[in-house]
Amino acid sequence: MLSIRTVGIRGAGLSGLSIARELLRLAPGIAISIFDLRPRLPHPQRTFCFFSSGLTPHLSLPTFSWSSVVFRGRSFERRVAVPHCPYTMIRGDDFFENSLKELESSGVSFYWNCADVDIDTNAVHIGGDTLTFDCVIDASFQPSTASSTLWQSFAGAWITTTSPAFNPTEAVLMDLHESTEISPVSFLYLLPTSPTTALVEHTTFSPKPLPKEYHLERCSRWIERNAPGGVQCVDYEYGAIPMGLRIPQTKSLYVTGSNAGTIRPSTGYAFLATQQCSQRLSEHLLLGKTPPNPAYAPWLAVGDKLFLRALLNSPLHGEKLMESLLSRAPSRALIAFLSGDATFFQALSVWSSVPKLAMIKALLHI
Repeated sequence: MLSIRTVGIRGAGLSGLSIARELLRLAPGIAISIFDLRPRLPHPQRTFCFFSSGLTPHLSLPTFSWSSVVFRGRSFERRVAVPHCPYTMIRGDDFFENSLKELESSGVSFYWNCADVDIDTNAVHIGGDTLTFDCVIDASFQPSTASSTLWQSFAGAWITTTSPAFNPTEAVLMDLHESTEISPVSFLYLLPTSPTTALVEHTTFSPKPLPKEYHLERCSRWIERNAPGGVQCVDYEYGAIPMGLRIPQTKSLYVTGSNAGTIRPSTGYAFLATQQCSQRLSEHLLLGKTPPNPAYAPWLAVGDKLFLRALLNSPLHGEKLMESLLSRAPSRALIAFLSGDATFFQALSVWSSVPKLAMIKALLHI
């Protein structure tokens, strides 16, 4: 084990808390300090979703899983059974509350409401104070200053109904809507947790994040059509995720989270990649293992870049491209592709499902 006894972490979001948990799992006696611009509460209102294939053994959090997922558009509907990797949800409140409780009970020091946090290789600077550490990790991310090819913005409502309206064994991942100039990809998804409870959420891939009200209005339309009468909204969530994030330079040698490329450019998924990145970085720091590899394979990175460029150049092609991909791609390859762990040949089979002429026209803006 390397001689790292003290660690400073900038950022107490998903990435900062995840790397702290992994460090303590490997070295329970290590002293960790975490610095954040935000207050301890409230936590971000959102959910974390991923296809679970047993790769998160150190997370014991309340979750809900679905063994079947649905993709649909104006001309198709497709169900895919996923018992080998159930689609899994962790509510943000559960993750943050459990993580903070665990870390605080392990002696981690938190510095909240920091007016400014600057870092270098072995120091954290807060105002006029400097704290030194054996290692400093940058887990911070500011969406307001991020530069990205496209943005995934979303807002949803947790609803309850007076009579059964949902199938809690099946998640609707993408109910595609018509593409527009401001939203090349637009879809609604439904995550039911009981026959009478579900998260209804609207998402777009857009050049700029769209406002919360835009998304919630489309959720309301869906609720009126599909769950009329006796509906109560009990909670809301909203967020924006960069797709094709341009990674900024950092003064720290060690970076995790969004600025380490854990956000999948074409899907916005990041939770599972964040856990894997945290595990590999912790093993590198404490056990001297090989530094972490990029979060996603190069064939996925290249395909994602072309896909985002096509959507940016030709936004009205988005619905057609997505319908072709979701309706034609081989089932197992499609799920592996969405998960971010597709082999080269699985990724090739998915991209081959998109009509070549349509993709070329989109890329060339014809």
